[in-house]
Amino acid sequence: MASNTKETWVKRERRRRNAGKAAKAARRNHGTTPPFPIHTPEIDAAAPQAQVSPENRTE
Repeated sequence: MASNTKETWVKRERRRRNAGKAAKAARRNHGTTPPFPIHTPEIDAAAPQAQVSPENRTE
């Protein structure tokens, strides 16, 4: 049978090793970048202006 001190150390080591495991799994599965809108009305309204005209192409 292990001493009380050894049991305490093992429990503390196990707690430190497992700390943050759920948070790390959530970051791994869902990423850290928050979702953001790609197509907003402002962007869609400015889209024809952002296109390159045939006169300005350098091919």
